[in-house]
Amino acid sequence: MSKKAIYFIVVSLVLSLFSFLLASDVSASGLGVAPPRIVIEDALRDSAYQRMITIFNPTGQPLTVSLNASGDAASWLSFHEIGDPSTAIETIASVPDEASFLLKIGIPEDASNGEHKASVLVQRGADGGGVVLGVEVAVTITVTGTQILRGEVLGISTRDTEAGYPQRMEVQFRNMGNVVATPQVNVEITKDGAAIDSITSAEVQVGVESQEMIAVEWDTAGRELGDYVAQVSVSLAGTVLATEDLPFTLMPVGTFSRAGVFTELALQGDPKLGATAKIQATFSNTGEIDTRAKFIGEAYCDNELVDTLESEESLIPVGQEETLTSYVKLERPGNYDIKGYVNYEGKKTEVKEISFSLAGTSPGRSFNLFSPIAIAVIVVLVAVIAFLALKRRGKPA
Repeated sequence: MSKKAIYFIVVSLVLSLFSFLLASDVSASGLGVAPPRIVIEDALRDSAYQRMITIFNPTGQPLTVSLNASGDAASWLSFHEIGDPSTAIETIASVPDEASFLLKIGIPEDASNGEHKASVLVQRGADGGGVVLGVEVAVTITVTGTQILRGEVLGISTRDTEAGYPQRMEVQFRNMGNVVATPQVNVEITKDGAAIDSITSAEVQVGVESQEMIAVEWDTAGRELGDYVAQVSVSLAGTVLATEDLPFTLMPVGTFSRAGVFTELALQGDPKLGATAKIQATFSNTGEIDTRAKFIGEAYCDNELVDTLESEESLIPVGQEETLTSYVKLERPGNYDIKGYVNYEGKKTEVKEISFSLAGTSPGRSFNLFSPIAIAVIVVLVAVIAFLALKRRGKPA
């Protein structure tokens, strides 16, 4: 066989290989992001900013995506789950039609004034040896030395409660400046015009361009039933932003109905043999008063009871949803079933269940000799070896 023939075979094989790979992956690999560009102006040194980015997956199949940053301001960026902003992530598993994550931007205290750029790269995995594709979000940050401390009170509210339950005053505060704001909330409780008690809260830090609900609680244990007034004042850096008098009534125990919905039972992360799994029960308080709730469950492996679960009891405010967390040790392989309910104020929700399986050894990355990537590697290696062997002979056939 001549060198020209071998050249032709090698080129044809390589071109066919890449055509196959592209056809098998690129046609269904499109991703979209919103917004495509993030601009932060008047950013202050040693401050943090947050933005939500949404990934759109039109492929019809769940995809795992990786998150990366590049550019001169790449070290300022980190990625987090919407529901867990304290934990950094690098991937999002099984993205359905769309999924969102939180982009945190931390400006260093020694950042220079001027414009800084970075890019957020959202990439899908290269399952089966496919080509890795991705989309970018352009990030532009302009650092200045101007500090703006400004906030707005969007509302102040309370509601009647029962004796023995906290009386909660809620302040909706929005940070309109470019530095973290720590508003101070002062509450004076009066009854029949006489001062009964006072509370001061200056603990909640509200991030730049963020909105937070600040709750101030008054302990009603041992208090007389009847009508009260909460005189609420909200200030920022010594400037009073809003004041309001909120009447409320302390009722006998049992006045308000308790109700709730056990909305979801979920396993956080991938279960691994020998590790501890985090079980999360989501409970929504749909009643008329704050409700104490906890998750109670059992863990079975191959239909055998191996552990019992119980979360800490949590006081869930009216109209709010909270995750009750418990843990189970995965000490042996098999088929696991986690069953449980939420107990709130002596009432029980319906039972929910999740199931998963654990193999006898730690999961590893398998290699399939007949997978597209394996076939591709073999074909290229054979072609290269044949070419080198012919070249070594030094003569055309």
